[in-house]
Amino acid sequence: MISLAFDTSSPVLTIALGDEESIINEVDMWLPKGHMSNLIPAIDDLLKNSNLKIDDVNIIVIGSGPGSYTGLRIGMEMARTFAQLLEIPIIGIASMDAIAYRNAYNKAVICPVIDAKRGEVYTALYRVTDGKTYHITGYKVLSPEELASILVLEGYERIVFAGDALKLYADVFRQLLQDKAEFAPEEDWWPRASDLIRLARQRIAQRDFDELYRLTPIYVRLSQAEEMWEKRHQG
Repeated sequence: MISLAFDTSSPVLTIALGDEESIINEVDMWLPKGHMSNLIPAIDDLLKNSNLKIDDVNIIVIGSGPGSYTGLRIGMEMARTFAQLLEIPIIGIASMDAIAYRNAYNKAVICPVIDAKRGEVYTALYRVTDGKTYHITGYKVLSPEELASILVLEGYERIVFAGDALKLYADVFRQLLQDKAEFAPEEDWWPRASDLIRLARQRIAQRDFDELYRLTPIYVRLSQAEEMWEKRHQG
């Protein structure tokens, strides 16, 4: 069973091919813009370099966010199109779960922080048990100060942060949490398609697939345009 996974929620376009036991091939491209125009050619190149064809793919795995609204819509529509045209199952894996998985340090709380604009971050808390990551909280959108205050109140002794919001707010976490805050290296701030495949393997084995048109991105909050629409049409 060959899986094709990709994630367009961040400035890194990440694509991977894998089976039940290994990652066959992967490519990661820094693309702050241009996911739509680069996704299909990058998939074609990855398949050719892996001596595979698109018809060899049995499952689509898509990073479902939270993250860039535009990137998430592009990725989800493309994933659903592949699944429909190839008549194969699809699985959505939260992009944030992939970030947590890559940074699963023992005896630490993992705290991805993704820039949500407007002075806020998308986040969730994870614990690590027997090398696996488990949710402590659901996905939230908070100001960095609110998040740091919650972490202080919870009394966690070791918190590992990872995500592009560190470029903006690392000093906030460092100031309020002091030596309890640790920061992952920048190369581990982004979701990786290979980790999406690893996280999807148990669901694949259990044939726990998503319904094609019920699978939607994890937005956490409305987009600014949607919020404006709602305000205009209240009542």
